[in-house]
Amino acid sequence: HKLIDSRSYAAQGIDIEPQLKMGSVATKLERDKYERELRKAEQAKAEGKHYEIDKTPATQLGTINEIINERNELVWGTELAKNQLINDTADHIISKGHDIEHITPPQMVSDYVPKPSMNTAAVAEPITAPTPDAPKRNTHSPADIAAAMAMAHSVRAKRAEEQKQKNLALAQQRQRTLAEQNQREKAIRERIEQQRADRLKQQQREQHAQAEQLALENKQFVKDKKQMYGSVFAQVAEQDIEGIDKDKPAGIPILAISAANEVMHKLNNYIDEPSTPQTQRELAQVERSTLTDFVSDKSKVALSEIKRLHYTGDRKTHTAALNTVLNEFIGNHSQTADKTQQQALQSAQREVANYSNEINRSRGFEMGM
Repeated sequence: HKLIDSRSYAAQGIDIEPQLKMGSVATKLERDKYERELRKAEQAKAEGKHYEIDKTPATQLGTINEIINERNELVWGTELAKNQLINDTADHIISKGHDIEHITPPQMVSDYVPKPSMNTAAVAEPITAPTPDAPKRNTHSPADIAAAMAMAHSVRAKRAEEQKQKNLALAQQRQRTLAEQNQREKAIRERIEQQRADRLKQQQREQHAQAEQLALENKQFVKDKKQMYGSVFAQVAEQDIEGIDKDKPAGIPILAISAANEVMHKLNNYIDEPSTPQTQRELAQVERSTLTDFVSDKSKVALSEIKRLHYTGDRKTHTAALNTVLNEFIGNHSQTADKTQQQALQSAQREVANYSNEINRSRGFEMGM
């Protein structure tokens, strides 16, 4: 069809500019704003009021595309007006035969009427063969045609200059919009970086405070532990076990196990105390586990030293004392030990019991008895 042209606007010489791609986020913002405005208008209508819907774009992309759309409408209107002006001027020249330099645009001539169509002329005046005396039709000179084309070119040049100025203004507006958007994005990035730096500083302050608090609690636990051990050692120093020499290798580990039993009581009370901080409670639990391992080791050391005693009576006395303090410790504190520690304590307990039965059955002769 003659009205359809497969060429692009650029190929046709029509300066139509494509709009920018909105994207899903900007499109949703525009849609959300429009829906909010519709709800406001409906609410105002229900209340008997009038609300003017705000049709301004919600995003910078929407603003730019609105400007581009207005520009394209102006370009398209200018293109149509330019074509119409040239066509009307040509029709006016052909129908009137006036001098092109003194022609007023068709829309300003009061006595201008449209040229009748061939069908109308056929009805009004029947077509007859020309006679020899009929006057010849006026023809326009090449100068008239050149003048008409010059005027059309002048109009086209003026429109092009106007469009150029509009394009320049649009480009400047777009640059200002992009500059403002870049400035806002820069401010957002700076704010995000500042927030990140503030969070990092806050985390560092919290970690430092936690480290200081942990150091204070460790220091306090060392102080409390020293006090617990001190009171127990003072008590053990005054304690006498019949037949046990506290200064001999066989007696020292037995007294150490007895002292460990008392310290374990104090640690249990320390852990169960509601006012004890969690960190100090955990440190006390570690100390309690260490003491359990200590008792298992000292039981073996004590039994080894007992076996080195020369007299059977001394071995019996020390074995009985070791058996007593070890059984007391296991009975009081085995429930707080883990499975491996419980097995170690039970193994030491069996070794002491077996050795006690062995020396009780022996009938060896003691020198000096």
